[in-house]
Amino acid sequence: MSRAWQMGFVRVFYLVASQVKNFVKRQAKSIFRKRAHSRLPMQIAPMPSNEEERLQALYRYNILDTDAEQAFDDLTALASNICGTPIALISLVDTNRQWFKSKVGTALPETPREIAFCAHAILKPNEILVVPNATEDERFAGNPLVTSDPNIRFYAGAPLVTPEGFPIGALCAVDTVPHKLTSEQLEALRILGRQAITQMELRINLAKLERALNRQQQVEDKLRASDEQIVNFLEAINDGFIAIDPHWRVTYVNHRAAQLLERKPEDIFGKNIWHEFPDTAKSIFFKEFHRAFNQQVGVTFEEYCRPLKRWFEVRAFPSHDGLSVFFIDITIRKKMQSELRKEQRKTEGLLLNILPEPIAYRLKKAEGELIADKFEEATILFSDLVNFTQISTTMPATKLVCLLNEIFSTFDKLTEKHGLEKIKTIGDAYMVAAGIPTPRLDHAEAIADMALDMLSAIKALNIKLGTKFDLRIGINSGPVVAGVIGTKKFIYDLWGNSVNTASRMESHGINGRIQVSIYTYQLLEDIYDFEDRGTIEIKGQGEMRTYLLCGRKAENSIE
Repeated sequence: MSRAWQMGFVRVFYLVASQVKNFVKRQAKSIFRKRAHSRLPMQIAPMPSNEEERLQALYRYNILDTDAEQAFDDLTALASNICGTPIALISLVDTNRQWFKSKVGTALPETPREIAFCAHAILKPNEILVVPNATEDERFAGNPLVTSDPNIRFYAGAPLVTPEGFPIGALCAVDTVPHKLTSEQLEALRILGRQAITQMELRINLAKLERALNRQQQVEDKLRASDEQIVNFLEAINDGFIAIDPHWRVTYVNHRAAQLLERKPEDIFGKNIWHEFPDTAKSIFFKEFHRAFNQQVGVTFEEYCRPLKRWFEVRAFPSHDGLSVFFIDITIRKKMQSELRKEQRKTEGLLLNILPEPIAYRLKKAEGELIADKFEEATILFSDLVNFTQISTTMPATKLVCLLNEIFSTFDKLTEKHGLEKIKTIGDAYMVAAGIPTPRLDHAEAIADMALDMLSAIKALNIKLGTKFDLRIGINSGPVVAGVIGTKKFIYDLWGNSVNTASRMESHGINGRIQVSIYTYQLLEDIYDFEDRGTIEIKGQGEMRTYLLCGRKAENSIE
């Protein structure tokens, strides 16, 4: 064997050995990673002790696998917005899955129950489950929802508890980064969870009422369709029937009518109907019966009979020998219709709490329409409670919220007084506008009066509450764009340089004073007294001349 051949063999040997060594290293690393990954902890939530009853409570709502509903989508949108998380869900925990009735920020319709965070949340119905960082929680660190898409890091779930006390799911806020919620956000999440259950109860009640109304309507329709035949079988019909002669004497009364009128047939036969029921002599009954007889036309009406405490639907048909009167008791139907109207008003009230009434009306009439309007003339006010953040750090949470509620409720009343549109509150800041969504010529004047009243109100509140709050207010006038944004949670907001300038008037203002731009000043200089502040540097705007609003001129003062 030559030396050259030996050297070549050695080189080949070392090359093969090196490749084998690298292959072994890669395999070892892969195996180590898999083992390390497999060691990540994950706990499957145990079944609640009352699982069978809990599932029965869930199925009672007949809501699983139903289509999306705006009422639930609004709640998840609110939860996402309030908690500041990209994902929010209304999750219902079924036998082997968690199904999402409503969702924001994810396309998943459901997940297996064994990896569901909400399966853990329902174990303690009276507590909100908060997981600040799932990778550090032994229950969830190895959960596929954590280790892979959607890479959950933060979770807060408020259990959805039925009136009977069964937890059927959770309203949860989810983030892909570690997160913390304030006590106010947690309480808001709990409140929204209760609203979700209320909405589910409302679905059941509405379905029951609609079924009952349909059955009732079907019965009534069948009876009306066969009036001519029923006359021959008066005692067999469900309508009350009485015949009245031209002198208003009762010539026939069937058994059902006697029951409804709470009289024996023989007690009212041959008697004058108005003498027997004198309280109806000045009622719709009297008016319509006389109209039917005098004009020889059929009449149909609904009326409440006070002596009998019943609602009746009445149909009266004239003939040459008097009137044939059919009537049925619709008291139950009236009560159900009243309940339906109440529930509808509650639903509409929630929308009106979020949007101005004209905007809410437009949304309802043109579902899916993009609402965006430009207003050439509007005035915007920003106000801020000076040093409130520093003061709030020394207050208990309850007192803090009570103080803000007292202050902002007072401002809300002033907004209604001056016919303005409250746009939003951000922390301790308050924003209101005039001239939107309904234009008005006196928009600047209305905002000026609002600002002056706000300064007076904060002084009165300081005396009442024993506080020392100060208010800084900024005002600007000009064109704005207003519209509704969001597909799940609607919000009515304003945009444009005029809005930015109003904000800068507040942030560069003076404590306890009202700073206005030159644009607002030019609209109000003949009506109000101002103090010229001169030219100041405004962030993002450059140098601007501003004025401090002092009050109405004496000749323009309002008594």
